[in-house]
This record gives sequence, structure tokens and C-alpha cells, in this order.
Amino acid sequence: MKTRIFTLLALTAIVLCTQNANATIRRVGYFGTPRPTDYIDLQNAHDAAAAGDTILMFPGSWGAAYSKRLVTLGYGYFVDTASLTTGANFGLQNITAGLSIGITLAAGSNNSTFEGLDGLSIHGDGSGATLSNITIRRCNIGNGLGLYGTNTFANWQVLQSYITYFQVGGSSITNIVVNNCYIYQIYNPGFGAPISLTGQFNNCIYYYVDFSNGSFIIRNSIFTLNRVNDINCAYSNNVINTDYGSLPGNGNVNISGYSMVTDVFVGYSDQSTYSNDGRFALKPGSPAIGAGVGGTNCGIFGGANPYKLSGIPRIPAFYKLTAPSNITSTNPYTITFSVRSNN
Repeated sequence: MKTRIFTLLALTAIVLCTQNANATIRRVGYFGTPRPTDYIDLQNAHDAAAAGDTILMFPGSWGAAYSKRLVTLGYGYFVDTASLTTGANFGLQNITAGLSIGITLAAGSNNSTFEGLDGLSIHGDGSGATLSNITIRRCNIGNGLGLYGTNTFANWQVLQSYITYFQVGGSSITNIVVNNCYIYQIYNPGFGAPISLTGQFNNCIYYYVDFSNGSFIIRNSIFTLNRVNDINCAYSNNVINTDYGSLPGNGNVNISGYSMVTDVFVGYSDQSTYSNDGRFALKPGSPAIGAGVGGTNCGIFGGANPYKLSGIPRIPAFYKLTAPSNITSTNPYTITFSVRSNN
């Protein structure tokens, strides 16, 4: 019998079934046989698209200014090599080339969705427009999530993502929801005093945090290093490294006597044989287990919608084909497809 792991190419037909029947799938950087909806440039794909279309990204370096409601899908990230023997993200997808995508949001881009993208950076255009109801899910935001300048950012959702730099300040940020994200650094880039910063952060892990005096609700999270400018935030059921102070509020756990390296995570801070995101799974006996609201685990793998390794987008995918041989030998000839939901 033969088994084959399918790439993002096999997802295209599934995407057609999951999106609006009237929408068009537009592929950028596709390396197979071209179709009329294939583009060598993301901006061209955007300009040709109608509101509600889906843009399917393939490896390459891309950039565009968005002024339409679009769905932009990638193929995930952090698919590690065989050198990782524990906690690696094997078998999740097999496109391993790099992806870098820079998005500038302008008026008209409200209600856009970005999912499964590697090397993502996204920010407003500085025009003063309100940019609302943007959803970012399962992305590796390696080049910056920028909520600053003169735009107003309202009702954003940032979910199950791996974020290197999260920039806030100088803007009005209202009702943002950030759930199950690893965030290396949140900081105020110095574009003036915040007008309004409200929302909530649930089940996140932080390395360095500057909430810029925002009025955020922060729950079920783990602070591994330092935090500043957070006097207006409300904390409940978080875990903090006691080397850097305590947290005000209810249910917070100061882990005196514990080590982030040896007691909390399976692979912190040296990822060792773990994938870059898999290293943040909780060790057996970790003080973060059951420390969240209602007894949920703190950190990115806790809560109702835990972080998903490798950021595979929520698209059903064929991932295995089982057949008796390469050549049909019986009539009927039976083959079996295996499909997973990736929810």
C-alpha cells in the first residue's frame, strides 16, 4: 500500500466547498499548471478580486495594500526537519519553502480574514480610517502586528498565532480579542499617548510586555519575563515568574520555587528537540495546569480553542491515499482517502 501526504495543492477543491459559492479562489505564486485565476503578484490578485474572494498563498515574498474584504490563506509554518525527534510538527503539511507577506490595511478592508500565513506583517495605512472586524488566525507574525498611528482599530480578533512583535500605541484600539497566542514582545513604539486601548488577552504566553497603559483584561496567561505600563489592566488567574514582581487581581499564581525551564514548559527556553511552538506545552506537574479561570490550563494550549501546532488553516484536507498497488488490478478497484478537518 502507498501513503502520500498531500500539499496545499490538494486543498484547493476543499476551499471551493467551504467558501461562498459565488467567490473566486485566486492563487499567488502557484508552481503548478497555471489557471486564469493565478497571479505572480499579490497586489495584482487583490486588485482583480471582488469582495469576499479568497487568495491562496504559495511560497515567496509578497506585499499588498488591501482595500477590499478578502480571505487570505496560507499553508502554516514551523514544519520542522527530521533533526527534531520530540514534539516536532511532522506530517502537518509538506510545503517547506519560505513565505513572507506584508499587508497594509486601508478603508474597505474591514471584515477581512488572514489564516495560516507565515512571515506575516500587518498594519494600518495611517489615513485615519477605522479598520474593524479583522480576524488573524493561526499565523506566524514574524515581522510585526502594528496597531499604531492614526487609524482606529476596532473589534479585531487575533487567535492561535505566534507573534514576534506586537506594536500598540498612538491609536484607538477598542474591543480587541487576543486568544491563545505566544507573544515575544508587546511594546509601544512611541507614536504618542494611546487614545483608548481596550480588549482582552486570554490564554497567552508573553516574554516582554508593555501594555502602554491600556485597559485590558488579561486571563489564563503566563508571563515568562517582564511587564511595564500595565497599571490600568485587570488580571485574573495568570502565572508569573516571581523574579519580576507580582500581579494585582484575583487567582494569579506567583511561581516562587519553580523554574520556567525545568518546571513549567517541556522545552523552555532552549527548544532542544521540540518545535518552536511545541516547546510551550506544559510539563506534567506544571503550576500552570488548572490555574486558569474555571480550572482550565494557563498558556496557549489551554481554553476552549487551544493553539494548533504549525498554524494549519481550518480547511478540511486530504492527507492520505491508500491503494493496493499503483496499477488497477481488480474491478472494482478500491482506494481509500483519509481526510482531516484541521479544526
